[in-house]
Amino acid sequence: MDPTLPIRAARPWNPLLAFGLALGVCAAASLAAHRLPASVTTRYPWSSQAVQQGLMTLVALVAMRASGRRLAEFGFRRPEPATGRFVLWGLVLGMTSAGIMMGLGLTGMRARLATYGLPGMVLWIWLVSSVVEEIFVRGWFQSLVAGAAEDDPRGERARAAVFWSAALFGTMHLILLFGGVGIATVAVIVPSVTALGLVCATARARTGSLRPAIAAHVAFNVGGFVAGVIYGIAYRVTTGQLPPAL
Repeated sequence: MDPTLPIRAARPWNPLLAFGLALGVCAAASLAAHRLPASVTTRYPWSSQAVQQGLMTLVALVAMRASGRRLAEFGFRRPEPATGRFVLWGLVLGMTSAGIMMGLGLTGMRARLATYGLPGMVLWIWLVSSVVEEIFVRGWFQSLVAGAAEDDPRGERARAAVFWSAALFGTMHLILLFGGVGIATVAVIVPSVTALGLVCATARARTGSLRPAIAAHVAFNVGGFVAGVIYGIAYRVTTGQLPPAL
């Protein structure tokens, strides 16, 4: 979009309506991904994720374009200076979440991620997933709820949008229940990613950019891996064996 064009007035959406729309897009994308034949998903473990997140990205970008607003309003800009150690919080939350799951013996996510292999996990989980989900939730949805900054001088809608953004992010991960992940594992993941959503949404609101939100999201995923390595080393030192799921 031409940055010289005038900005179209951005009226905020009703939060519940925007929430339902975004969740509906996630559900539809998930259903489309689950229609892939088993021969494809067995050979390419990342194929379902590619379809689901590809559709989410497409919807978000088309909606942004159709809104008539500049992409900078959706976070595609350089971040403004802001306080908050967003990346550190992302890393700590990722390590804590993974540590709790491993401490409780919950192996659902470890078994699932093992099919990606380390290179696949770095590409699809650490990078692609982080970028796509931040564009969808923090870029499109959060901007939809917050509306134009100039029409929100006290920042009330922007603050409300932060909490709606975190709530959507946590709710999105309930889809894991339909992907073979156990209830106990999901019960740990949903609060963890909701807290991550709060960190990322705050980063987006304070800096005006998606970059710090994406960085915090990547740090969360890296933190889970680091916790797994630490757990594996500690288990080997104390028992002389590798953990069963590693």
